[in-house]
Amino acid sequence: MKKRILIVDDEEPIRILLNEALKDDYEIVLCDNGREAVKHITKGNFDLLITDIKMPGTHGFEVIERIRERNKTIPIIVCSAYKLLEDDIVIKTSEVAAFITKPIQIDELKAKVFELIGV
Repeated sequence: MKKRILIVDDEEPIRILLNEALKDDYEIVLCDNGREAVKHITKGNFDLLITDIKMPGTHGFEVIERIRERNKTIPIIVCSAYKLLEDDIVIKTSEVAAFITKPIQIDELKAKVFELIGV
């Protein structure tokens, strides 16, 4: 059985890019907003979360906080165009496993995913 990754990003091209890069090795579930991501995490088992931060509606920080209330162990990769957010207190205190800056370097992302959950 493939490991499951939940990807949340409000930009469809980013969701498509990540899905294409990871779908051969992992089961991918895509969300376009944080609220949906929290629902998926609550209902299902995932091995990894990849989330954007700046999204309309439920902000990525809120997604991280809500998910950490429910699941302390799931690795989280933050994928954002805002490199300065890496130093934000929410990112640092939520034990985020990695911070990937957009534009995404697919080889870097794949290596980090493999490091965190294997195949």
